[in-house]
Amino acid sequence: MKPQPTVAPDCRQRQERFWTWVDQKVSGITVDLIEMALAEDQRLTLGADWHERTAHRLGRRNGYYRRRLITPHGALTVRVPRTRDLGLDRSFVFDRYARRQRDVDRILRRAFLTGLSARGAAELAEQLWGDPLSHQTVSRLMQWLDEELGAYRRRPIPPVFPVVQIDGMYVTIAGAKQAVMLVVGLREDGRQQVLGFSLGAGEGCVELLWDLRLRGLEGVQAFVSDDSGAVRAAIAEVYPEVPWQSCAWHRLVRLHDLVGPTDHRRRLVREAARIFRCVSLETAQEAALAWQRRWQAYEPTVVRWFMEGLGDSLTFYHLPQGWWRRTRTTSRTERLIRTLRMRLRLMGAFAHTAAAERAVFGQLARWHLLPEITHKT
Repeated sequence: MKPQPTVAPDCRQRQERFWTWVDQKVSGITVDLIEMALAEDQRLTLGADWHERTAHRLGRRNGYYRRRLITPHGALTVRVPRTRDLGLDRSFVFDRYARRQRDVDRILRRAFLTGLSARGAAELAEQLWGDPLSHQTVSRLMQWLDEELGAYRRRPIPPVFPVVQIDGMYVTIAGAKQAVMLVVGLREDGRQQVLGFSLGAGEGCVELLWDLRLRGLEGVQAFVSDDSGAVRAAIAEVYPEVPWQSCAWHRLVRLHDLVGPTDHRRRLVREAARIFRCVSLETAQEAALAWQRRWQAYEPTVVRWFMEGLGDSLTFYHLPQGWWRRTRTTSRTERLIRTLRMRLRLMGAFAHTAAAERAVFGQLARWHLLPEITHKT
């Protein structure tokens, strides 16, 4: 391996001094350009230069005030000219009452969407531009997501999702655990889309499903979830005509745990998994009976449990064969939840439900799993 060249400490110090000097020069030039532009705008508004007496003069100058502005070139202090009788339009440089440029807000929003908490984004602002921001300021900056979330929850849903998966995870809000329930629709072309999500004390999602149905979620041929009683009851109440598929992977995981650390556990579970890869429902049922006869003497209680609810995990065989692989488990939604959990864990606990919803919505929008979201970052 070719050795990497080393840099002497004095060279590093010279390099650091050079770039510090460049930053200072850029900041100074930026301040000069802003003040020149504001002064020229003042001259054009008044219609006269300093000490100039003309018939077209519209007003008088009234000194300056200093304004601190955070820009991509650092935190700057700018002299802003005033007039005695006329108001000046400074919107071509900064918005009224704004203390940050829009590029700075855009960078902070992007940092939030990549998984930084509000405190982390505030610390990033201090590192980049040398001016501290409170995490409350950053939280207010992220409130644009609330408007997008409201529009998303009012958007009609087209009937193009034959299979819908439901799964959830937990987040910490004000010291207590709350469930985030996701409803994910699968399209014919293989794409997935988050149709809705809700936060609550448990895994119930009746209100969420009713909202989705009222917004147009029809034509569903199968719902897929784990063996959650609350989810299954919600599906039975809102969509009693749609069959339910119990996730085969969750069933196999539960089987693995019930068998315990025995010598034959891996072989027993591996043979049970073959039931869900048969070429037809009849073949799967025959394979299940053969598996039962083989393992009944070794694990009678576990085998009885597995066979009692097996029909719920074979519902996918009633769909066209092209849907079997995507319907028998919630694996696609599980991958989404793993990534979402990893991103939200970086943000820590949330102060209230609105902050948690904002974070979940921002992450889903970042991955383009929500339809027609306006990205303001």
